[in-house]
Amino acid sequence: ILDKLVKIKEKHKAILMVDDSHATGFVGKKGRGTPEKFNVIGKVDLITTTFGKALGGAMGGCVSGRKELIEWLRQRSRPYLFSNSLSPVIAYTTSKVIDLLSSTTELRDKLEKNTKLFRSGMKEKGFDVKEGDHPIVPIMLYDEKIAVSMAEELLKEGIYVIGFSYPVVPKGKARIRVQLSAHHTKEQIEKAILSFEKVAKKLGVLK
Repeated sequence: ILDKLVKIKEKHKAILMVDDSHATGFVGKKGRGTPEKFNVIGKVDLITTTFGKALGGAMGGCVSGRKELIEWLRQRSRPYLFSNSLSPVIAYTTSKVIDLLSSTTELRDKLEKNTKLFRSGMKEKGFDVKEGDHPIVPIMLYDEKIAVSMAEELLKEGIYVIGFSYPVVPKGKARIRVQLSAHHTKEQIEKAILSFEKVAKKLGVLK
């Protein structure tokens, strides 16, 4: 859809901004995000992204775009004006991760493989997995208490996941969010799937 939005932007001489926080480092053949996936690199005016998630920085983020737009934002963006500077360690680490992603797709490809393995395995067990190919995988449970209980029981099995409920997600859309990593082994992923199945049967989510 992004390629279509670019055409609309160009037709109406508008400015297009994309929040690519969930795409940076993973989406696209080289992990360069949504613009790469839709072949519109250089045609999106502003891209916001996080230094967490695939970049591993745990905090912070950035806005990238043409020099004149960034200079304007530096003067007019209240969150930027009243925020503290990033830790030098995070800035340096993020820079190195970007260099790594630019030099090889090995980790990105491994993450894609792990994601497919987990998603397909969970679906085979009967879980309601929100569609997509992203390594942040929502396991839909719909009941807030069950989401919390399942996360607690999974921790006892050695699986650390977080239950999400309102107001983080809409009412009646409670879920557990699983985040896959390129460093997860096949054995670890298979153990996670079996642990989900065990706990789900215990809580009556699966028969």
